[in-house]
Amino acid sequence: MDLKRPPVPEEQLRYADWLDAGTKIGLALLVATFAVYASGLVPPQIPLSELPRFWALPVNRYLASAGLPSGWGWLKLAGRADMMNFIGIAFLSMVTIACYARLAVTLLRRGDTACALIVLAEIGVLAIAASGLAGGAH
Repeated sequence: MDLKRPPVPEEQLRYADWLDAGTKIGLALLVATFAVYASGLVPPQIPLSELPRFWALPVNRYLASAGLPSGWGWLKLAGRADMMNFIGIAFLSMVTIACYARLAVTLLRRGDTACALIVLAEIGVLAIAASGLAGGAH
């Protein structure tokens, strides 16, 4: 019995290609920034020896005691070894937006304006949520 699979639409292939590349880059960033942290080449914001005293604290007390900002404030500290790890995490969180942007281009080229507008709206929602403009805690 030979079951033939239907052809994969171009937009799915483009999305998958970008998702594959983005996750590989994100993983490389996570490995590289962890290597910097573990090697001790760059000083951390919180020395490893002091870290256990912060583990049991509620998040607000942890941030205040450690002198850490909330939300995207970590970007100011991205040069510190322990904060560098957030670079890979932030990159991975943006991969979906990049994939959707590529998908929107493919849909527009194909003339599928309605689907492209839905994808662009999804990008807008994700961008607003990531920015913190919609409120909520992060």
